[in-house]
Amino acid sequence: MGTAFTPTKPILDWPEIAAAPFLLIGLALAIFSKNNLILYTVCFLVGLLFGRAWYVNKTREKVPIFLAIMTFFLGFILGSLYANLRITVFVLLLGALAGYWIQEKNIIEHVF
Repeated sequence: MGTAFTPTKPILDWPEIAAAPFLLIGLALAIFSKNNLILYTVCFLVGLLFGRAWYVNKTREKVPIFLAIMTFFLGFILGSLYANLRITVFVLLLGALAGYWIQEKNIIEHVF
């Protein structure tokens, strides 16, 4: 008797594939911002964007958003080895919390 065809599960699902560009973007942003002030400013602004994305998707599944944030952050850390890691983590988290708070309080109205 022959065995029935069973499709195999793909090695990577769409969140892992979608997170790969975030790793590369984080790496590129960190490498091209040579000055620490620029690096921390970019980190804060990206944190604002991630805070907004977290707020917008708060009722949906959070795994893809979390994976994108963490892979970007990993790429950012790998690219910014000359900067202080604690300050980078603090600034990114501060930006994410500020972005979430701004969206929660409706301080900035929706543009789109």
